[in-house]
Amino acid sequence: MIMITICLLILAFWFLGKPVGKLVNKLGDVDWNKLTHTAWENIVKYSRKAGRQATRMALYFYYTMTDGELTTVEKALVCGGIIYVMVPNDLLPRKVLGLLGVADDAAIAAFVYNKIKNNITPDIEVRVGETLDRWFGYEIISDVTA
Repeated sequence: MIMITICLLILAFWFLGKPVGKLVNKLGDVDWNKLTHTAWENIVKYSRKAGRQATRMALYFYYTMTDGELTTVEKALVCGGIIYVMVPNDLLPRKVLGLLGVADDAAIAAFVYNKIKNNITPDIEVRVGETLDRWFGYEIISDVTA
């Protein structure tokens, strides 16, 4: 629980442009493998409610944590991003504020994505696509020409 709080604080501080060094130092003994396993379980549950496109972002986060070469700060940002987006009662709750509650989740997801997008390899793209197809069925993209 403390580690989750630290990841959320790092996300908030980084988002606000504040230094995070002291918080990052507290993550020295984190078992990132255990954390990613827990994240996977939560992504599976979240995907049922969120749909294909929202799950795509969560899978990018997950696969970059497991396959990418992320720094501790980037792992904390990804962890914080996954938690923030999946927890229904965040800073601006979706159930209370509707679209505004979705907007803050989208802003956090976009912020974290921009921090890790260079770590999304072609292999991660393929794995995300295969996972989405397995969970939601194949996405048919048609080329409509006039």
